[in-house]
Amino acid sequence: MLSFLRKTILPPRCLVCSGKDQVIQGVCSRCRSGIRPLPGPLCDICGKVIGTPGTCLQCQHRPPHFNKVLSACVYEGMIQDIIHRFKYRRATVYKKFLAGLVAERITADGAPFDFVTAVPLHWSRLIERGYNQSMLIARELSGYLGSDVRYGVLRKVRKTPSQVGLPRTDRQRNLRDAFSARGVEGKSVVVVDDVITTGKTAQEVSKALKNAGAAYVIFASVGRTVSW
Repeated sequence: MLSFLRKTILPPRCLVCSGKDQVIQGVCSRCRSGIRPLPGPLCDICGKVIGTPGTCLQCQHRPPHFNKVLSACVYEGMIQDIIHRFKYRRATVYKKFLAGLVAERITADGAPFDFVTAVPLHWSRLIERGYNQSMLIARELSGYLGSDVRYGVLRKVRKTPSQVGLPRTDRQRNLRDAFSARGVEGKSVVVVDDVITTGKTAQEVSKALKNAGAAYVIFASVGRTVSW
């Protein structure tokens, strides 16, 4: 009753522009219209934009550890700003909205899975930030999908410099063998991250899961950088 009165007297406002037009999961239809999905066709495995449908040459010649990468939208504009605020400025009010975008992408793909987890932070980074932004998204995502969320499945075993700003050739060396996994034998796992840039995190996290016996790994993100 109280919730009904609050929505009637004080209708929800968009977290981005404060508008009231069809606010869903905290964001209005006008702001949502500015979100751009990745332009197809996409590689069936790594999810990169490619020229023709199917699997890209890189995945054919050097199959990655993950089975599939799914990203909700292009990392640009409003989404880039929201994720930055969510990640670095404690704007955790966006977690339902971001998880909703990922849920739509996973549901549309239809790949089966057993549970949801997230890319871990090193304990020192977690203390510094106060929360794992990817795990917040994963927790909300599990509610949308009606699935379990698992904590402690993945662990970051050594502290690494931020990937942001590192040259492409240094990103893979930076994360090599930085993750471990447990409790995934024979399971199909969805791993959540906020943004995919080069895919090195997806590769290293998925390697840890496969080494621990995971049968299938779906790496899911809100945003993905695209080179035009």
